[in-house]
Amino acid sequence: MSGGNDLLWLVAPTLAFLAGGAATLVLARAASTLRLIDEPGGRKAHGRPVPLVGGLAIFLALLAGTVIVDIGASAGYFLFALSIVIAAGMWDDVAEISPRVKFAIQIMASGVMIWGAGVELTSVGNLLGWKSIGLWIFAIPMTVFAIVGVVNSINMVDGLGGSVAFVAFAWYCAVAAQSGLEVQFKTALIFCGAIAGFLLFNLRFPWQPRAKVFLGDAGSLMIGFALGWFAIDLTQGAGRTFPPIAALWVLLLPLADCVSLMLRRVRARKSPFVADNHHIHHYLLARGLTHGRTLGIIVTLSVAFGAVGYLGWRLGVSETALFWPFFFGFWAYHFWIKREWQRLDTSTTTAGPTPVADATGSKSYLALSSDSPL
Repeated sequence: MSGGNDLLWLVAPTLAFLAGGAATLVLARAASTLRLIDEPGGRKAHGRPVPLVGGLAIFLALLAGTVIVDIGASAGYFLFALSIVIAAGMWDDVAEISPRVKFAIQIMASGVMIWGAGVELTSVGNLLGWKSIGLWIFAIPMTVFAIVGVVNSINMVDGLGGSVAFVAFAWYCAVAAQSGLEVQFKTALIFCGAIAGFLLFNLRFPWQPRAKVFLGDAGSLMIGFALGWFAIDLTQGAGRTFPPIAALWVLLLPLADCVSLMLRRVRARKSPFVADNHHIHHYLLARGLTHGRTLGIIVTLSVAFGAVGYLGWRLGVSETALFWPFFFGFWAYHFWIKREWQRLDTSTTTAGPTPVADATGSKSYLALSSDSPL
């Protein structure tokens, strides 16, 4: 991107940041009226009700940003699909709907993406070095499968979803800029600013020891759907050179954690959709790391994995060379985290709950907010 868009790098995310922050503040005050409140209890460590308005604030900032940079019409199907997903998420935040209903709504939104916007996963690229692998009649079901997978992976990251999404959108913004995809570039840029506005009230700072607002299911489902859309849209279609495997590197950490956890749940004869606290960030906290250090590790890894995908693409690394480290890296992570949780669960059973440091530095037992897949 160049020319008249040079100033956009500063103006668009700044306006979205201000809009996201302002919307978060206003909606937080109205959270009780909207019934968008996360009450403490169960696996949730926070000791007071927390507004679940972050996702709605980000969406409103996104809408305002698309109007300001004049891409509302071009991004119409995208915004419409997001409105379906965020409505379902708000419904779930208020009344806790079943996984099947959420799954059906995600399929509906995917239909808008496929048949409305024409964004569809038709090829997974040349992963094996022979030729590009097309999906043929499986394109539509694989598109839906991919979207649902990304949505769940972001939903399972819990309170770190905003930070992980910010990093992913930043990488996708760079890809769109290099690919000359103006609408996608502007949209990702606005997303980064809007998420940053929310993070101002979600992250822990010296003056803010605890999160004032959460994304809620509305936010995690919307952001997951948007990231899935971008992963497909930036890799499929005329003029696209960003390979699908590189797009997956950008989302490697949440995807690997999600798939690994589901495999472990199935092996333990549990439903893969039952919430628990055995994610990678739960493990780091259980080992005694503070929330700040855990966040730092997760964000650093997200930046590094995204760099592999982006720089691999820019440097002309083959898709095969990107695929095999991704494949074997996932299985290495899966067997490592499985073994580590077995050790930790065994020690917890014999010695009692594992203390972890909370945001203030004191010790509390491992009792974290649960994920809500689908």
